[in-house]
Amino acid sequence: YQRRVHGTPSECLFFFATRRTFVFKMLDILLFRADKGGNPDLVRESQRRRCAKVEVVDEVIALDNEWRRLQGKGDNLRKLVGVCSKAVGEKKKAKEEDGIDAPPPDELIAFVQQENLPKEKLAELSVNQIKNLSKIIDKEIQDNDKVCAEKEAERDKILGNIGNIVHELCRPTADEDLNDVVSTWGTPGAKESKLNHVDLMLKLGMETGDIATKTAGGRAFFLVGPLVRLQLGLISFAMDFLGKKNYTPVYPPFFMTKDAMGAVAQLSDFDDQLYKVTGEGEDKYLIATSEQPICALHRNRWFSDKELPIRYAGYSSCFRKEVGSHGRDTLGIFRVHQFEKIEQFCVTTNKDNKSWEMMEEMIKVAEEFYQTLGIPYRVVRIVAGALNDAASMKYDLEGWFPASQTYRELVSCSNCTDFQSRRLNARLGSGKQTGQTNAKEHVHMLNSTLCAVTRVMCAICENYQGPEGITIPEALRPYMGGMEIMKWVTNPDTKEKAK
Repeated sequence: YQRRVHGTPSECLFFFATRRTFVFKMLDILLFRADKGGNPDLVRESQRRRCAKVEVVDEVIALDNEWRRLQGKGDNLRKLVGVCSKAVGEKKKAKEEDGIDAPPPDELIAFVQQENLPKEKLAELSVNQIKNLSKIIDKEIQDNDKVCAEKEAERDKILGNIGNIVHELCRPTADEDLNDVVSTWGTPGAKESKLNHVDLMLKLGMETGDIATKTAGGRAFFLVGPLVRLQLGLISFAMDFLGKKNYTPVYPPFFMTKDAMGAVAQLSDFDDQLYKVTGEGEDKYLIATSEQPICALHRNRWFSDKELPIRYAGYSSCFRKEVGSHGRDTLGIFRVHQFEKIEQFCVTTNKDNKSWEMMEEMIKVAEEFYQTLGIPYRVVRIVAGALNDAASMKYDLEGWFPASQTYRELVSCSNCTDFQSRRLNARLGSGKQTGQTNAKEHVHMLNSTLCAVTRVMCAICENYQGPEGITIPEALRPYMGGMEIMKWVTNPDTKEKAK
C-alpha cells in the first residue's frame, strides 16, 4: 500500500496560561492577533473540523484586545510614576522645599486618567504634591493590574479549551465510522465456531468473577498459570523489539504530583481517567500511560538539533478509571483499570517536516510488531472530531477479533507537534541568549502504543485458538521458555460463559 505524505500546518503556534493552579500552555495568543501576523482563521477552521465551537475564537480575540489595552494602560501609568520620580529628583537637586502636603489639583488627576502628565504642569507642584500624585497613580496601577489579570484569566480559560491545530488530512466530522482506512494487513479469520477472548481466558484459568470483584472492584482480574507467562513474554518481546530499533528503555514512576500531571494531561482526564492517591504530603495521581511521566521528564529542557530525534521505549503499569466507558467491555480484560503497556515516545525538531516523518516511522514500527505476532489489522486515520486536545493527527491500529468479526483498537499513534512541549517549556536551542532570535521554538513530541498487554493477549487468544488451547506465536516462544501452546487448564463448563 501507499500512505499519503502530508505536510505540516506551519502556522501552529502555542502559548501558556494558568488554570486550576497548573501552568497550561496552549495555542499561542499571537495566532489570534491578525495585526501581529497571526491567523485566527486557521484556528476557526481547526475548531470547525473538530466539530467544536468556532465562536470561542472571537471571544478570545475580544478578551485579548481588552487585556492588551489594559496592559498598555498599565505600562503608561508606570511611565508616569517614573516621570513623577524624575520631577521630585530635579526639585531635590535644585534644593526646593518639600512644600505643603496637599493633594494634587484635579486637573493633574484628570491628566493621569488620560495617561499623560505634561512636565510644565508637574513643575508647578510642590515635592509633596508630586509624591501624593505618585501615590494616586500607584493606586490606579493596582486597580488596573487587578482588572487586567481578571481579563487574562477569563481569556485563558477559554483558550485552554481550544485544541491543537488539526492536520488537513483529518476528516471534519466526529463520526468515527468515517475514519479513513490507510492500510490493512493479514487475512481476517472467519467466525466459524470460535470463542471470544473472555471464554478463552476463562478456560486458561483467568479469574474475573465474584472473587476478583470482591477483591478489587469492577473490571478486576487475576491472571493465573500460562496467562502470566504470556503477559511477561509480551513485555520482554516488546522491549527487545524496540531496543533493536535504537529506542532507549524508560521505567518511569507510576504516580505524579498534581503540578507535573497538570502539565501533561488535559483537564477532562482528571475526572474521567486519573486515580488520585492520598497519603503523606501532597496528593498524587496514578499514571494512565508512561507518556505522561516521560513528557514530564523534559520539563524546562533545551535541545540542540544534533541530539534529535530521541526515541524512548516506555514500560509501565497503567491505571485508568474508564468513566466514559461505563457498561462497555465489562467482561474479560480488554478494557480494565490496571494493565501493563509498552509505549513509543519520540522527540523531534520542529523543522523540515521531521515530526510527520517520525509519525510514519512510529506507526510502521507498530505495524511490524503486529505482523511479527501474526495478528491481522488495519490502520485508520482518526476523524478530527474524535481527537484529544493535544493531537494534531492520530492513527489507530486496530487488530482483528474473529469471534466478533470486527477490528478493535490496539494502538494509538499521535503527533502532538509542540502542544505538549510548550506546556513543558521543552525548547530548541542552547538556553543562551547570545546569537539567538527572540522567537521561541519548541520541540515536537509524539507518542504511540506498541503493546497494551491485556488487549494484545485478547487478540492472540482469539486469533490463535485451537481444540487443545492457544498456540503461541513463534516470535513469542523464546520469551515463554519455548512454550508452543497454552493448554486449557479448566473445564469450560465449570466457568460462566461470556455473554
